[in-house]
Amino acid sequence: MIPTYTAKRGRRYRYYVCHAARQNGWHSCPTKSLSADVIEESVVAQLRIALSIEETRKQLLVSDADWQVFEGKPARLVRVVIEKIGYDGTTGAVTLELGTSQVNHED
Repeated sequence: MIPTYTAKRGRRYRYYVCHAARQNGWHSCPTKSLSADVIEESVVAQLRIALSIEETRKQLLVSDADWQVFEGKPARLVRVVIEKIGYDGTTGAVTLELGTSQVNHED
């Protein structure tokens, strides 16, 4: 899925659109689009659970300082530690693949 938005009456609505559907027609994807909030809230919640385990933070090279910053700025840490986000259009399940990138405490 790819991020996009539309604007109506001066308000911006963010959502994700199935890349296959955009390229091959709407019939090629079970979920044509999804509100950005739905996916992003699930991603942050799952990452919060995963990173609450000290061993996981060590494997992903997330420092204690970066873990503390996560609550205030989750987007920065999300971009660094997540390799892939999956969405199953039939079940609505959002899945994460975490990577082993180095987190730098700069922003």
